[in-house]
Amino acid sequence: MHSPFHRLRPAHLACAAVLLLTPGAYAADFLKTNDWPMAEAQAALADEIGTALVHDITIGSDDVAITADHATDPEQTTDYYWDGQTVHSGISMPDFTALGMGDTKPFPLADLPLDRLPEIKNAAINAFALPKALITEIEGTMPTTRTSKKLIPLWEVHFAQPGGGVGSVFLTANAQVVDVILPQGQQAELGPWLAPATVANTLARLGEEFGPNARYAEIFIDDTKAIVQMEDPQNPGQIAEIRIDADSMTRDESMMAGTPLGPTLDRPFTLADVASLDAGMLADLEQRTIERMGMPGMTVFRYTISRSVLFMTPEDDRLVVEVRAGLDDGWTSGRVAYDMNGNEVDVVTP
Repeated sequence: MHSPFHRLRPAHLACAAVLLLTPGAYAADFLKTNDWPMAEAQAALADEIGTALVHDITIGSDDVAITADHATDPEQTTDYYWDGQTVHSGISMPDFTALGMGDTKPFPLADLPLDRLPEIKNAAINAFALPKALITEIEGTMPTTRTSKKLIPLWEVHFAQPGGGVGSVFLTANAQVVDVILPQGQQAELGPWLAPATVANTLARLGEEFGPNARYAEIFIDDTKAIVQMEDPQNPGQIAEIRIDADSMTRDESMMAGTPLGPTLDRPFTLADVASLDAGMLADLEQRTIERMGMPGMTVFRYTISRSVLFMTPEDDRLVVEVRAGLDDGWTSGRVAYDMNGNEVDVVTP
């Protein structure tokens, strides 16, 4: 969720040295306890930066660090640190967001109130639900990779387990849980990605995330992920590309992202249009496709749902699901396209 430079900023290392040498710094562990003046910290940082926007907030065990717009140079940012008593100014760095190198946008410091941290931590601990995990850091950013209709600042509470497993919980400023990323060994098994039940579940997840009225140009599902081209919830009339894996949905940078729905993508569909593609129908299409290929050893390796498939003319407005099957040799394959009633529209055999 962060710029590749975020954790390498030398100012964070410099701050650690400053804190070790600063007499009277606050003794509380900011991650383990709520017994420290959070509102005071926010007020002190706000006094220091004025109206400057913040790029990130980092709560460590002994400091609250922020990166904010530079006071006079719009191409720079400056790091600041509060140690329990005093705000320290760090070094200035290029504004990577302005250079198009980050995946966040700046936001007002007041949008993530520090005095809500007790609720944030409690909600994150309950959502993570692994008793031995410890909070290692809390970050606040406004990530542009989110799929929601509105970009908002989010807290990300980082956890670590004994033995090295790591994960995090994303929450709004009001402690509403947005995402839970569990350690790899704890993640739920969704089954093979191309199993009919998993494909149907992927479509259901789209409905949960975007609602019934979202408009799609294409849904592509292979054996590891789904790539969805749809009308951008944040920028209606434009295309967004969404990547779906087992535990998250994120925006994917592509050549299509940000382009208008336009002449070739002006026939979107909704999930109501593909409601017939339940696990039972998908299992039937899988079996029929393999039989149609007429070769032993064939397996389905991709589904594509669209109106704009290559073999259809602009006048043909049917919504189809193209089911591709092949051998493990990487080049022997074929396809069958079906309409939403399961009728064959096009067949190409190996």
